[in-house]
Amino acid sequence: MRLLLVVIIGALFFLLQHLLFRKNWYKGLDVKLDLEKHTVREGDQNTLTEVVRNDKFLPLPVVLLKFSITRTFLFPKETNAAVTDQYYRKEYFSLRPYQSVTRKYHFTASKRGEYTVSSVDVIAKDYFFALSTFASLKKFTSVLVLPGRIKDSEVPQEVIHLTGDIISRIRALPDPFEFRAIREYQPYDPVHHINWKATAKSDMLMVNTFHTTHKRNVVILLNMETGTVRKGDVIAESAIKIASYLGDYFIERQIPVALYTNGTDIDSGECVEVESGCDDGHVRTIDVALAKIAIKETYASFVKLLEEKVTEAESEYLIISNYRKDDLIGKYEELRQAGYRLCFIVPEYDYVSVKPLEANGRDVVKWGIDYEG
Repeated sequence: MRLLLVVIIGALFFLLQHLLFRKNWYKGLDVKLDLEKHTVREGDQNTLTEVVRNDKFLPLPVVLLKFSITRTFLFPKETNAAVTDQYYRKEYFSLRPYQSVTRKYHFTASKRGEYTVSSVDVIAKDYFFALSTFASLKKFTSVLVLPGRIKDSEVPQEVIHLTGDIISRIRALPDPFEFRAIREYQPYDPVHHINWKATAKSDMLMVNTFHTTHKRNVVILLNMETGTVRKGDVIAESAIKIASYLGDYFIERQIPVALYTNGTDIDSGECVEVESGCDDGHVRTIDVALAKIAIKETYASFVKLLEEKVTEAESEYLIISNYRKDDLIGKYEELRQAGYRLCFIVPEYDYVSVKPLEANGRDVVKWGIDYEG
C-alpha cells in the first residue's frame, strides 16, 4: 500500500512538472544572435555572439540551440559543429532562474556576399529528460561581406599603363574645380596643386584637393558572363574584385566613377547600376553593390548593356570581361570606330592567351589569375 502511494505521488509529481514545464518553459526565455560587425571585407575576422537568458523563476536544465549559416564563414574546428552545404552548429545551455549566458565565436569571412542567420531552433528538456519541447525563431542577423581588396603590388604592369593612360587623357583637358581640402602630397598629384604655405607650416609637401565639376568620368562596365566552363565562378569573383579595385583607384584620384553590370542584385533581382560619383562614400557604395551581385548560370546581354550605356563622348569606358566572343568583340570595335574611348581588361587564367584581342595594343590587357586544380 505504501509503495503504491509512493508510485501515485511520483506519477502525480511527474505529470505536474510535465504540465508546468510544457506551459511555461518558453516564457521569459530570450535568445539573441548577433555579429560584432555587420559589414566586413573578404578575409576579415568577425565575431558571432549568442546570448541566452532565462528571465523567470523556473530553471531550464537543458536548452539546445541549433542554427546554420554559410560555410564560407570559417570557424575553428569543433566537435559540436559540422560543415556540409552549410555550417551547422548546436550549443547546450543549462540555465538557473534569471540567469543569462553569453558565448562568442570568432570566424573569418572568406567570400563576398550577403549572409543571414535566418532561424534558430530551440529545444528544451524537462527535469526528467522525458519531454522535449521545440520552438523555431525566425531571422536573427545578417552580414555583408565586401569584395576582397587587391594590393597595388598584385596589379599587372599592363593594367598600370592602361589606367595611367586613362588618367593622362582625362587630365590633359582644362577643367574647372571647386576647392575641397588640403592633404599630404601623393606621387600622382599635379605639381601646380602644391600649397606652398601649408607645406612650410607642416614641414611636409601638401597639396590642395578639389571637387571635380567636369563630366569626364570613368565608366566601369562589368560583364559577369564568362567564356570558360572550368571554375567560371573563380573568374567572376576575380572580375568583381578588379571592378572594386579600379573604382577605388580612380576615385582616390578624384575622378568620378560609374558602374554598370549585367550581374543582378541578390535582393531585388535587378541589374546592378551605380551612377557616377567621387565623394567620400562612393567607394563604399560601389563595394556594397558589388558585394550583392548574385553568381548565376545566365546573365542579361552584355552587348545590349554596352548599347545602352556607351553614349557619352566625354567618358572613358573600361570593360571588364572574360567573355570575348564575336558578338562582344564586334560591338567593342564598332563603338571604338564611332569615336568612344573604350579599354578592355580580360580577367583570365595565367595559362590562357587573350586572342583575338592581343593585337589591340595597350587598350586591351590581360589580368592574370592563378589557377588551382
